[in-house]
Amino acid sequence: MRRQLAIFSIAMPLSIYALAQEHQEHASLGAHEHGVASLNLAIEGNQVSIDLDSPAVNLLGFEHAASQPEDIAKVAAVQAQLHHAEQLFQFPADAGCTLASVDLDSPLFAEHEHEEPAHEDEHETAEHEHEEHNHQHADIEAQFIFNCAQPAALSSLQLPLFSVFPGLQRLNLQAITPNGQLGAELTPDRPVVSFN
Repeated sequence: MRRQLAIFSIAMPLSIYALAQEHQEHASLGAHEHGVASLNLAIEGNQVSIDLDSPAVNLLGFEHAASQPEDIAKVAAVQAQLHHAEQLFQFPADAGCTLASVDLDSPLFAEHEHEEPAHEDEHETAEHEHEEHNHQHADIEAQFIFNCAQPAALSSLQLPLFSVFPGLQRLNLQAITPNGQLGAELTPDRPVVSFN
């Protein structure tokens, strides 16, 4: 009896700690709000780094795994649009910025690349998992790196992103520039931020 009590007295605090850690992780992830995304920007030397974190529905129009041909096509189209980030983020021409790299991450981007299960039992299991996945929120994370020939000319950023993705209604911007830090709320009516 004493041994069980000793094990219980050790296991109980560990379980509570694990639950508290899990709750803290979920709380720190931030709210998943449709129409809203975060945009972090850093200018360092001649390089501009932009991180976009958005609910998938803002860019795709849905958050479920793409299984229908039109959804699969939409996922591919959004990936292609994001890979042409120079059309989404526009710096002053004098800065001479060119897109150097794009890194995209979303569970929805990988979904349509998986092969169909060969066996019927596996197919049923995959369908069940797919149905469960449909009820979850999905995000798209993208990182864009631009190299700029004249970084001193980086006075502003214009975001045609809003016209390309009409589901996006607000961007919460945080930026670190040579002039300091700034925060701004950008919208389709206010798609430009000044760094001066």
